[in-house]
Amino acid sequence: MKAFKNYFLIGIVGVVVLAGCKRDDDPTPPPCNDPSNPECPNYDPCFEESPITAEFKIYDDVFSGGPNSDHWFEDDVLWKGRIKFEAIEQDANYKWYLGQETIEGTEYQDVVKTLVDLNPGTYTAALRVEKEPNLECFPNDAGVDSTFRTFQVVNVCDLKIMNRFKGVFESNPLDSVEIRFFYYKLDNSIPQYVEWCDEPTTWGTGMAFVNLNGQNDTIPETSVGILNRYWEQNTNQFHRPKGWFEVYPDNTCRGEYLLQGENIVFTGKMIE
Repeated sequence: MKAFKNYFLIGIVGVVVLAGCKRDDDPTPPPCNDPSNPECPNYDPCFEESPITAEFKIYDDVFSGGPNSDHWFEDDVLWKGRIKFEAIEQDANYKWYLGQETIEGTEYQDVVKTLVDLNPGTYTAALRVEKEPNLECFPNDAGVDSTFRTFQVVNVCDLKIMNRFKGVFESNPLDSVEIRFFYYKLDNSIPQYVEWCDEPTTWGTGMAFVNLNGQNDTIPETSVGILNRYWEQNTNQFHRPKGWFEVYPDNTCRGEYLLQGENIVFTGKMIE
């Protein structure tokens, strides 16, 4: 009986050993391929690192006040309102050269200025950045970089958004339509909304939307956020569009807005 128990135990051990053995033809899991993962054979400690840079972005504000005043749109062509310069490098010492003004400090990764005193023209903004470099990855990095960019201030009628656009409504993709935006002044002698490019603007001016829903009507609006390639309207009125419209760098465009109870999507291209 004892011998039988021994044979039984030996048999169990043999089964466990065989089950735990890997067959020669079992597939070998491929090694991970992630340079940011220290456990992978292609790990690179410098994969997401970069030399110190003074590159920065330029933004236009969509709304200069109210609850949406911190809503920004990246562009270097502006009309009025505020402009924001934002350095890409974080946690550095920044020295901005903005016209006759110099602003320096570790707290100035971004700087916001108004455009109220700038006439149409081309202007320069420069930045110098200093930061302790990563010498293990970039042994020749001095930890200092400087660069400059230009931006344009233009007349309201020179904004790219103030144009005609041909495209389709998503609800009727086989029928092309043309829509238009222009800056208007109310002419009480007609009365009619006429295109108005003189500045400074006066009472009775705003942005006009033409044929936004295919009805060939003109809708005036005074509280819309107007930028070079973008407009946005947040008021909730039945006869006013609520939504946005963007012109992309290649002059294609897209708009999504609610108008007279209908959700409208327009895609097209600027008519040049």
